Amino acid sequence: MFRGHSNSEWLLVPTAGREPFSDSDDERMFRAWQRRSVEFLSPRPSNEWEWLSIAQHHGLATRLLDWTYQPLVATFFAVSTYHEGDAHLYCLRADKIYEQTDASPFKAKTLAKYKPHTVASRIVRQGGLFTIHPEPSIPLTEAKSTKDTLELIVIEAKFREQLPFELSHYGINHSSIFPDLDGLSEHINWYSANKDYWVTPEDSSDGI
Repeated sequence: MFRGHSNSEWLLVPTAGREPFSDSDDERMFRAWQRRSVEFLSPRPSNEWEWLSIAQHHGLATRLLDWTYQPLVATFFAVSTYHEGDAHLYCLRADKIYEQTDASPFKAKTLAKYKPHTVASRIVRQGGLFTIHPEPSIPLTEAKSTKDTLELIVIEAKFREQLPFELSHYGINHSSIFPDLDGLSEHINWYSANKDYWVTPEDSSDGI
């Protein structure tokens, strides 16, 4: 499983473990979200793992950390937003897996991976899955067990500008990763802003 960081200083910590959320009770905040979200969800999730996955997907600060089975998707997230300096691509082989039949995610005792059922089209398109972090503020580099394997690939700053174009040639761009009007609009805007890359006087083809 893979995760891209556009800023090399970012830690492998879920949002609930980062400021300003790290001082809050993330379970209590999730329960409040769960109570108020029912009017927007039909059908409703069948268990707490699915509830938490949807909350994470829609931006709630949770103890889940996003990963993908697709290394090119992770690379896209590492370089699609520009930051000066290197980008990081993490590769994790997690030893423990939590199943949806397991107890509440808030009773998990060890860091592990969790692969959700189809709860959102974006998760499917992105080959998405998560790690669950019982202590959200502790970085994965410290929380992982000796049976977990974590590797880091450094994407040097000089390659960052070119990589989004190369990824788009392989069908990895905003439009494919975010299968909705927002993703399509972002991709067309990106194409328009970089049209000189796609079109030359000798070639009338483009990258749309």
